[in-house]
Order: sequence, then C-alpha cells, then structure tokens
Amino acid sequence: MAKADLKEVETRDFRAEIGRAIQRALSIAGRSQKGAAGLVGVDVAQVARWIAGTERPQMDRLFAIEELRQPLIVELAELAENVEVVTEIRFRKVG
Repeated sequence: MAKADLKEVETRDFRAEIGRAIQRALSIAGRSQKGAAGLVGVDVAQVARWIAGTERPQMDRLFAIEELRQPLIVELAELAENVEVVTEIRFRKVG
C-alpha cells in the first residue's frame, strides 16, 4: 500500500475499532483481558494495548485460540461496510 493510502486509512482509526471488536469478542467468549492474555501467551498489558488501539493486535495469536475465532470473525465483520451479520436458529422436527 502506498504511503498516501496508508495515511488515509489511519485517519479512520482502525486500530481503535479493531480493539473494540476484540473487546466484544472476548466478552462473547466469556473471557477477561487477563484470561485472554493467558490463553494467547502475552501479558495483560499487551492485550490492553490491543484493545485500546495503541498497538497492533497479533491476530494470528488470537485466531490460534479456537474459542475466540468465531466471536472475532463476527465482530470484525461488523466493521465492514455492506456486510450483514445474521444469526439464524433452525429447529428440525424430530420423529
């Protein structure tokens, strides 16, 4: 990506938006920052920096934790324009 393009992207403050998405994903998974840090193998301060948007999150480490994958995908999809996240429940008649 060209430098000019990067500056335009940074004006939207994606790091903060991604941080909020990570926080919501942790909440959905029932994990605190401390619990997430233990799962991911980093200290709590680093997770806090990811959530605050002051440091780029290590998404590969977060996605390595199976219980965080689905909530992260949903929350990150919510950031995209023209994307609709739909929760669907289907019941099958048994018998």
